[in-house]
Amino acid sequence: MAESLKKTVLFVCTGNYFRSRLSEILFNHYAQARGLEWTAISRGLANPITWKGISDAAIKFLLIKELQEQAQNIRDPLAMKLEELEQAELVIVLNRQEHQPMMKMKFGLLAKMLEEKGRVRYWNVYDLPQNVSLFTRLFNAEISNASQLEESSTEHIDFGIRALVDELMQAE
Repeated sequence: MAESLKKTVLFVCTGNYFRSRLSEILFNHYAQARGLEWTAISRGLANPITWKGISDAAIKFLLIKELQEQAQNIRDPLAMKLEELEQAELVIVLNRQEHQPMMKMKFGLLAKMLEEKGRVRYWNVYDLPQNVSLFTRLFNAEISNASQLEESSTEHIDFGIRALVDELMQAE
């Protein structure tokens, strides 16, 4: 099936540098392996400032999973646009506490309306300790410096992605 005809899941985090990017790569890998007619993209709620590529933690996890090709073909972080939110069949926002205020500030009631329709879901994957409050302060998000260790965060993402692929497979 052509890429344009596949349904799209959009993974969202703060800077599109670690959580959402790892989610996108893992989802596309597992979906393709299982023949799921979905594709993933990922974006950040904040405009990328200085980050290039993807986090070392994501690269390390991809190499552990023996996904060397995916670890080498890396783009720079991208900020989410309104059209992407509107067009995605499903939007997974990686942390409710951190990102829901940012979604509200950036997209107003649209995010809430899409959540009520089941098109926006919030997970509870926390950022790595050193990255927690850089962008969230800009959006006045209420966060208590909650974070996860690298191994916990990457495994949490992997588990969530596998469960999501299973769910979407059963729905088709």
